[in-house]
Amino acid sequence: MSSIYVPILIASLKPFRLIARSSSDKWEATLEQINNGEYNYIKLHRASRAFNAHLSNKMAAIFGFDGSLILPLMANYQNDNLVIDEVNRILASIFLGGIYIEAITPFEISKGHMNELGYYRYTQTYSQLSEFHQAIGEGDAGGLGAIKLFKPEIIMVDSLISAYNYGHKVLSKLTNLSPFLFIGAFTYYKNHQLRESLANSWITIEQLIEFLWDKLILNDSKTINIPKRRKFLESQQWNASHKIEIFFQQNLITDKLYSLLNEARAARNNFIHKGTTPSYNSTNASLLALISLIELASKFNQVNFDHTKLESYLSNHIESCIPQTNISQNSIHENDVICWGEITKIPGDAGWEGEYESFPDIQLKPLKTDN
Repeated sequence: MSSIYVPILIASLKPFRLIARSSSDKWEATLEQINNGEYNYIKLHRASRAFNAHLSNKMAAIFGFDGSLILPLMANYQNDNLVIDEVNRILASIFLGGIYIEAITPFEISKGHMNELGYYRYTQTYSQLSEFHQAIGEGDAGGLGAIKLFKPEIIMVDSLISAYNYGHKVLSKLTNLSPFLFIGAFTYYKNHQLRESLANSWITIEQLIEFLWDKLILNDSKTINIPKRRKFLESQQWNASHKIEIFFQQNLITDKLYSLLNEARAARNNFIHKGTTPSYNSTNASLLALISLIELASKFNQVNFDHTKLESYLSNHIESCIPQTNISQNSIHENDVICWGEITKIPGDAGWEGEYESFPDIQLKPLKTDN
């Protein structure tokens, strides 16, 4: 069979999920099939559905079964910033729509091609994530990589499209908000990158403050004919803290939001000017403030926005948001393990036999203690 192939861009989505057309679009792979590379790799090359993603080139976007987002490689996408912005705008809309999904980086977009039958292939990858998607499609991911195909999370494509449509209604009216910075703030938080999360969330907060200042304060000033008043309100003398105070005095924001914004602003200033790493509490406060400002702006735009969707991504117990350097006291019961593999033996393990390299300067020695 000879097919015509068209060039595409493939964004590898995080976290890893398979995207099914319907509940009858099954994925079944046994451990033996995965270990031997004999699972249905063909399905991992198949598109699941096209949808209107409001791309700048008016073309459709496509979700791939392997958990990818596919865009046509058109001439206007030779602008790298446009590609990243388009993809993260789509992901931010899905995120707003209630499905957790993470921002992607430039290297997580790959080149590929698709034929008229709706099957695609990665042809050039630039990140480990993209290489993983390419490898499982070629049946060459190895046991540790391919094990993700054993009972993976599967999401219905209709759910993704519905979430996108909901989020797009909210996002499209927040004209000066950066989708990349918005979704990045939550992605960084989930990955314990507090500095990056706070920086992204505060910039997005300032964008929303500017939006609300223009819509709620400057527009209102047009109705009051006082010489030079509007010019004064439009001047650069009004920084974010001034605008927050005016919002509060006019009862546009609640006491709680006022406190959250002040906590986030203080953490941002300490980080920018003193290099102080923000805490989980202050980063969490910044994200909660961001959610509340989106709710306020959406109310002005007469768009229904459910703040609980975003708040569900944040922990109710800040102390549980800790890096993996903390030692968990919880053990995993053997009945909870669904699969296992024998690990290789290294020198020092019970049952190790054979020669091995050894150097005095790499051997661990007991520490001396003061009596």
